[in-house]
Amino acid sequence: MTAYPLDVARPAFLAALDGLSALLDHVDDTDLHARSRCHGWLAADVLAHLHLGLVEMLAGFPARTDRPADADLATYWTAFPGPELPGWAHERFARAVAAAYARPTGQIAHVAMTLRGLRRLVADLDGPYRLEFQGHVLDVGDFVGTWVVEVVVHHLDMTVALPHAPAPPASGLAVVRETVTRLAGPDVVAGWGDDAALALAATGREPGMTPVLGWQVMLTGPSSSWARENGTPPVAPLPTAIR
Repeated sequence: MTAYPLDVARPAFLAALDGLSALLDHVDDTDLHARSRCHGWLAADVLAHLHLGLVEMLAGFPARTDRPADADLATYWTAFPGPELPGWAHERFARAVAAAYARPTGQIAHVAMTLRGLRRLVADLDGPYRLEFQGHVLDVGDFVGTWVVEVVVHHLDMTVALPHAPAPPASGLAVVRETVTRLAGPDVVAGWGDDAALALAATGREPGMTPVLGWQVMLTGPSSSWARENGTPPVAPLPTAIR
């Protein structure tokens, strides 16, 4: 398994954090009360979910291991087990976290603190190594790359009703394209000139291709894999979290 280069993942991740910071500098309480692309979530709920994930990422870096990698930038998304409950549990939890703040923008200071920590940690990584995360072993470049995807897609989720908001960076969208290319194949991706549109289609947020990235749908209706395991007919996906 060839590791995704840290020298590619690192600047893309730092740029994605800069893009997210620019978005958070742009929004107000009304903006965070706007709808998102995630079923059942306002923009503030997406931000709460993303922040929970970034804290988990921060905690993942020290888990170094000598074991060989068993997942990479792309296969992580197929190896990831998805939620234990295919219903509304995480949707409700993210909403509860966001609602715990006195106002929607109240969580921004906490998110900003996490972003500062991640910027410093990722910028200071001294070289490639492997780490354990969610039951898998990834090279650190692949690990960081999966979080580029997470930040970029949820950035897009939060801006569906904010046409003038800062967009995610091209370098972050390029990592999403690379991930989708590995999962869906170059022939599927070749017809997509717009990386943002590809990211939305590949995660089931917009039509145009069979979703290949993330849980896709498991929080809002049975995905084909969950349906096969549970004998439930598949239903049309409603996107929410991708991890």
